[in-house]
Order: sequence, then structure tokens, then C-alpha cells
Amino acid sequence: MKNAILLGGLVFLSACGGAETTDGGTGGGAGGGGAGGGNATAGWREINPPDDFNASSTYVYGVYCTAADKCVLAAGGASARGGGVYTLGANAWGELLVDGDYEDGTLASLANTVGDLHMLGFVPTRTGVVARISTSGAVVVGSGDLTNKASWSAVKTGATDDGDFGLNATLTLQSTADDDWVYVNNAGYVYGATQAPSASPTWTRLWAPTAVPSVPADFVTQYTADKTLCDWDISTTAQPYPSQSFWAAQDLSVMVHPAYGLNQNSWREKNNKESEFGDIKPGVCISTDKGRSFHFKELTLDLDAVSPGPFGVTCLDKDTCFAFNGTPFQDNGYIFSSTNASQGVSSTWTRATIPASLAPSGDRTISALFFAPDKTHGWAVGNVSRKALLLRTTDGGKTWTDISSQVSALAESDLINGFALDKDRIWVVGRYGFIGTTDSAQK
Repeated sequence: MKNAILLGGLVFLSACGGAETTDGGTGGGAGGGGAGGGNATAGWREINPPDDFNASSTYVYGVYCTAADKCVLAAGGASARGGGVYTLGANAWGELLVDGDYEDGTLASLANTVGDLHMLGFVPTRTGVVARISTSGAVVVGSGDLTNKASWSAVKTGATDDGDFGLNATLTLQSTADDDWVYVNNAGYVYGATQAPSASPTWTRLWAPTAVPSVPADFVTQYTADKTLCDWDISTTAQPYPSQSFWAAQDLSVMVHPAYGLNQNSWREKNNKESEFGDIKPGVCISTDKGRSFHFKELTLDLDAVSPGPFGVTCLDKDTCFAFNGTPFQDNGYIFSSTNASQGVSSTWTRATIPASLAPSGDRTISALFFAPDKTHGWAVGNVSRKALLLRTTDGGKTWTDISSQVSALAESDLINGFALDKDRIWVVGRYGFIGTTDSAQK
């Protein structure tokens, strides 16, 4: 039986059907696994992957909940199979909702991709949620009860104006109510279309200043006339896949990405134009015209050494945004915040206070920031020398304290991402299939 699923005017047909798990995704459904293990620390407990998983090859890239008993997780490299979207219960992984396995699933064939696919996290949209996947050939979405298999479906993304999208991880997909669509992936392009993903739309490349040739075609002329334009790659890249290398508002009003981040190039660097067009500086690139152009905003760093730019960015709304760095081999850890990011080059960004031990270290990573809906209580995750790093703020991101000891007895390695249902109920996820959760995050 086929099920119609609506995402901002986009109708997906699901042929997989599938009944909702009997416990609404709160227990061990198909492939469930046992109760959570590890020693509880400050209210934390671990939710282990199923017993037949090879934890050493499993990454959990994201959790998303609409209620305490309506949670899903995104996994990559789960055991000998590909990644997937699973229900997440209070004590166990549940039903496999979207299968990224090349042999058993159908997603790779739909995306015209050879090999297993990873699920890299979730992007909330106006009407549902997009599951980021490690290819651009297909789009995976869910709406309604996300713990119901019939609520998830996939379609082809479409074609670009010179071919197909290829093997590039999805970063975001958003649309306006009047069918203005924007899709971004790790190929380094912002794409636009006037119809929803399917086999038919052709996506036009809107912005990619470091591409060859540059997009727009007259970028050099525009940049010569306006030095506030951003000439950087669209996103940072790393392994594991970055959780927050690009952010777009659900109405496309604001988009933000790092400048001078990890593995990013600028048009000036590629063309040896620093002396002509100015020094390379760290910052963020901000679009307020639905991705048709991005403008550079410098992040002022009072350091003697050359300062790398942000590893990631995230926003709570079109004005409340954060940019952060903390990557191996770069002696510069920081978090910046803005309360007026929609003002673009006129926006203001303030450096937060983080634990002094983190800033000078070259062996720590900040992987992601996430906040409760109150936008006051937030967390940052990552690692220090491959040990779990967990920071907390209770003042909207102005100051951060290190609470890593709360999870150090449970997490063996990196934390990659997290989710807060409210200020008390949060999840953190990472390497080796790790999921940690607490109902008392403020204690």
C-alpha cells in the first residue's frame, strides 16, 4: 500500500507501508537490543545499540524527538549493514524505519549509488524533517508521527543543470510556501528549484564562488565591485561527517556557513589574489536573499597566530546564531554568538567565555551545539584527546562550563551531536554507537 506524505507542498509516496511499532517507538522493536548499560552518572544512562551490531563501526549522527516517547535516531555504518533511521526508545534502539544498506535496502538504487548509505542527522523543515544522507541522489523525509514507518519516504532529488548530483552528502533542503526550493550538499553548491524534489526538476546552481567556473558566472566582476561578498567554499568537511557545516532558515530568509574553516578554500587562495583583494580572515558567510549571494562577516580573534575560521555554524532562528571552532591541529577553540545575524555584514558577533583549558589545545574538537526550545539552556559536544567533551550554558551561550565528567564513565570516545527536548531532557550521541540521555540535565 502506498502512503502520501506531504513536505511543504511535496508529496512523497511510500511503498514500504509498515505498521507503527506497538509501543510507539519507545521499546525494542525489530532489531531492538537490550536495556541500556553503563553506570549512571548525574542522572545519565546509556542506550546501547542492538546486540548484533558491531559498535566499532557504528556512528550515531543525530537524534530528533517530537515528544519524549516519539524519538528517532540517525546512524551510519551500523554493523555490517549500512546506516539507517531507527526509532529510539527509553532503553533500546527500535524499528528500522529507513534502510541505507546497499544489499537489503532500496535507497541506494533510488539514489543511483553503489554502496551503503549513512544517515547523518536531521534537518527540521516547515512541515516535517529531512534525514541527511551521504548522497545527493535522493531525499529522505518524515512527517507526522516519525516513529511510524509509513511516515518516512524517499524520492529522487532530480538533476542539476549539467548532470546529476553525485556522491555528495546532503546538508539541507528547505522551501518557501510558494515553491522556492533550496538544496545544499557537500559538492560546494547552493542549488535552487521551483518545484519539489522528484525525478523531474532541474536544479540551478545559485552560488559557488570557488567552483570552476565560479557561480555566478560574473562572480569576479561582482567581487571586484563589492569586497563584502564571500569568496569561500560553501561548507567545511571532515570525518566523521560534520553535523553543522551549513544552516538555512525554514523560510530561506537567512543562510549561514563558515569562512576559513576546516578544509575550506577561498577564491582568493585558489587564484593567488590575496595581495589584490585583501588578507584571508576567519568569519561567517551570510545570505539574506535565498542563497543568491553571501556576504562576509569577520569574527574578530585577538590572537597572534593565523586564526582558523569556524568548523561549524548553527542558528536557533534567523537572528540567534552561533559559530564555533575546535578542531585537531588548530590551536584555537572558540564559540561566537549573534542576536542579529539577519543583518548580514552589519550583524554583531560576540565571543563567548569557554573553559580556559579548551582554547589553547590542539587536540580537542567541538562538533556541534544544540539548545532547548527556551534558547537559554544549551550544550556543546565534541572530544578532547578522543575522550567525550560536553559543555553547558544556562545564559543563552554567553558562558560555557565543562560538564564532561557527567558522561565520561559512559562514552568511550567522540560525541558528535545532541538534541534537547527541553532544558532537562537531552540526548548526546557519537562514535561506537553511543547514545547517552538524561531527564535531569540541569542537576
